[in-house]
Amino acid sequence: MQQPDPKEIMILNRIVVYSVIVIFLVVMAIYLLFFSGKTGQYNDYEDYIFGTYIRIKIASKVNTNTVAKAIFNEMKRLEQKYDPYNESSVLYKLNNSEDWVEVDDETLSIIDTSLKLARYTEGAFDPSIGRLIKLWGFDRFTQNQAENQFRVPTATEIAEAASQSGYQKIAIDYLNKKIKTNGAWIDLGGLLKGYALKRAYQIAKEFDKNCHGFIEAGGQIMILGPKYNKANWVIGIRDPRGQPGENIAIVYMKEGSIATSGDYERFFIIDNVRYHHIIDPKTGYPANKAISATIISEDPVIADAFSTAAFVLGKDNWLFTRTVFPKYGAEVMIVTPKKEQLRSDRFSIYEVADR
Repeated sequence: MQQPDPKEIMILNRIVVYSVIVIFLVVMAIYLLFFSGKTGQYNDYEDYIFGTYIRIKIASKVNTNTVAKAIFNEMKRLEQKYDPYNESSVLYKLNNSEDWVEVDDETLSIIDTSLKLARYTEGAFDPSIGRLIKLWGFDRFTQNQAENQFRVPTATEIAEAASQSGYQKIAIDYLNKKIKTNGAWIDLGGLLKGYALKRAYQIAKEFDKNCHGFIEAGGQIMILGPKYNKANWVIGIRDPRGQPGENIAIVYMKEGSIATSGDYERFFIIDNVRYHHIIDPKTGYPANKAISATIISEDPVIADAFSTAAFVLGKDNWLFTRTVFPKYGAEVMIVTPKKEQLRSDRFSIYEVADR
């Protein structure tokens, strides 16, 4: 029998070694592609900011701990800067001054945006009702119900607070970067989470433009990218009269933001009447023409502010809502007190799983 040529054996051994190396590299490439962040090893983070739990679910090729920390730090900065009841905040200075107050570019931009959104919604969203919010006690609402001491204000108190409110009172001097409230109290609670989510999205994409996942802040979600980099995120819209976890509708999203405002989040009940935190600026009382309002928009600021406005407008102004809101990139669904569901024309597109 002919003995194998040693050179041939050496060549075969090298081929085997090279094949093993190639297979190993292929396996590693597949692992890195599908499990190291491009597609799906998600990490979860949570913190308590803006009086609610902030949840980050993210996959990235960079260290997600670093990304989450940067996002939380930015949100805490915004919380402190725009807390109207913190004496060191810019809003406290504005609300407690009878004169013009010089502000930074960020504050000028946010308040300018809030006034534009107030005009778009014909005052249903109004950033100047801080006096009414404080009067009703929702400035000090806590998760511990035993700590909340509420009462229904008198009609006289409400009328007085309402007379000192109104976004039309707020003046902006763009040339000198100054703002004057003229007695109104600015409260940005109706859009600050949306702005914080926009900043969070920008920060995440600065670290890794291909990161994906989502950020949830109370009743609002900002999507960083499709699930596993291609699939829809399945998002439940809470049944406003159901138990937590019970949904009244399901939507499917790969991008953008969804925000829901409901009367079930912050409320108190006196004499079997539910009083919640979404105040109708025109009456000074909690709005009562809807029990839930959901907005889907590419812009989380629009989603946040318009969900409040849609709730305030309710069923009585549905023609205005379904006609005007989509012009600003917002699709809307409201649930009436009788649990009737009203949708703008294109909202149902998001209820199709395989679109």
